[in-house]
Amino acid sequence: MPLLIPADHMRVRAREAFFEHGQIPTGLIDDAIVDSWRRCSAASKNVSEQVEFDTVTRVGLLELLDSNRILLDAATQPLEQLGQTVNGAGYSVLLTDENGIALAARRSEQCAHTLISGAFRQGVNLSETNIGTSAMSCAVSERRPVLVSGVEHYLHANHVFNCAASPIVDPMGRVLGAIDITRGNPLEPGSALSLVQQCSARVERQLMGMLSPFLMVCLGWETSDHDRPGDLLVALGPEGQVLGLSPRVRELTGLASTDWSLGFQDIFDLRFEELVDGFRRGNQPMMARMHSGLSFSLRSVGAASRKAVKGPAQNSLTRNLPHSTDFGDLGINSQVAVAIRAMSKGLPVLLLGETGTGKEVMATSLHNNSAFAAGKFVAINCAAIPGELIEGELFGHSDGAYTGARRGGASGKIEQADGGTLFLDEIGDMPLALQSRLLRVLETREVTRLGSVTPKKVRFQLICATHRNLADATKCGEFREDLLYRIKGMIVRLPRLSERSDLKAFIVQQCSRSTQGGRELSEECLTHLLRYSWPGNVRELLYALTHADAVAEPGVALELCHLPEEITAAQADAALGRLAAEGGTLKTVERVVIEEALALEEGNVSRAAKRLGIGRATLYRRLKAAHTGRH
Repeated sequence: MPLLIPADHMRVRAREAFFEHGQIPTGLIDDAIVDSWRRCSAASKNVSEQVEFDTVTRVGLLELLDSNRILLDAATQPLEQLGQTVNGAGYSVLLTDENGIALAARRSEQCAHTLISGAFRQGVNLSETNIGTSAMSCAVSERRPVLVSGVEHYLHANHVFNCAASPIVDPMGRVLGAIDITRGNPLEPGSALSLVQQCSARVERQLMGMLSPFLMVCLGWETSDHDRPGDLLVALGPEGQVLGLSPRVRELTGLASTDWSLGFQDIFDLRFEELVDGFRRGNQPMMARMHSGLSFSLRSVGAASRKAVKGPAQNSLTRNLPHSTDFGDLGINSQVAVAIRAMSKGLPVLLLGETGTGKEVMATSLHNNSAFAAGKFVAINCAAIPGELIEGELFGHSDGAYTGARRGGASGKIEQADGGTLFLDEIGDMPLALQSRLLRVLETREVTRLGSVTPKKVRFQLICATHRNLADATKCGEFREDLLYRIKGMIVRLPRLSERSDLKAFIVQQCSRSTQGGRELSEECLTHLLRYSWPGNVRELLYALTHADAVAEPGVALELCHLPEEITAAQADAALGRLAAEGGTLKTVERVVIEEALALEEGNVSRAAKRLGIGRATLYRRLKAAHTGRH
């Protein structure tokens, strides 16, 4: 039996103390792991129970990817680069949301453990409640990087895992999820933690940049240290308002979350105007002292900052539309150009389209190319928040406005959008009583928090979206006609995916983006995707491509068999329907087609299913039905 190295010995001692003697193993292992053990024990989890890597439903996965779109966009490139770096060392890479659900996974080519392969799949529930102690759940819970090796996992079945994870914290101080690397062999603690920390910091920098700040300021320890990016970042609006702080700045300031009333001068003893003027004169870096007494060198970083320090930004309306607003379809692009001109005249924009057609993507692009691009893009889904809560979300509340109200009060989405864009998604589902309050805000450009009588002036541009027919809703008394006139200054209609004039080019483009340029579509697969009706529109297409990329072996083109079964089955049903229309009953034609496929594949059901473009389970069901029908 091999000798235990000291770290392994301490882990075994910790496990014996906790599970056999009921003692708290202080000093033997990370306290984060001990706390996780205690939570699992309190939940009556059995250490010997089998691990069930449950996955969310197809609809649940679509909603999950949609709700975490910003995180996925920010993490795509860092995750890919981390995967390339650690693949040769046998590490698989994982991105989870704050609840431990897998959003993206990159399995190592050297991964030989079926348990790891089963865990590292999109949509798998890897929460502490489901699989016990893990590096991801500990990192999210503790808001810091954590290693969990072998026997430190609560469940015996998970002792094959050796993991390192680091949390991802957004510019507002909220934990969005975690980056994890895992392998079956023992970890190299220093390098493993360093890798996940660097990756999460990279994602956090991406999230900071996505705020579209007027000025991004990087703090340094010394004036000569100004060529290296660093992780001490502050995102600022045009009036010096703090849009976001990187996690390390939060540690220095003690600010757990961003107060939207916070300004640059609430942190530093330097006036914001002096900072901008100094940068414009080329005085970089500039020295500033925090109110706590700490002194730092400050420099501007990023494209937005370079524009800000050079003087007034060029009017985005006089430029050609950048790539971010190139939606491919000429009809859509022409509507975008008109909508941007309308916004420059102060008109609100109303986006109409089915669920999944990309209304929020369109709204974000309109914001980024508007005169309010330096401000914040604030979105709220009126259908996703209970009616009794949405009023507080929109208007905020004063101190003591109701039981459980935050001490000191809180701003609402309307206040947060001051100087930027307010995006009201699914406005057709807004309660009638709230429509009246919103109408008053739009008329007076003043907002009053719940429990307060003091109005506050706000200046923002409005973008709304809905899949409903609002004209019909007004006739039914479900939507105010005067509010409809207020929000439909310019209407942009987004077509169903199947109606797009550039459908083929769009599918190919999205395949390249979803697979980071690593995959192509086979001709047969592309043909089927073009024929599919896409009831879930762009969102369903992205899900299908992501699913196919996860299922297919590395380096191969995406085939029909890699697509979700419901898509291939729908195509097979359509093809059989066309054959039946040409002569013969549907059952007869189906049986003939299945028998021909089996004959061509010499009775191999898996290959026959692949040839038909359906799942093996579907083929078995149809074989059984055909056999039953024959008798």
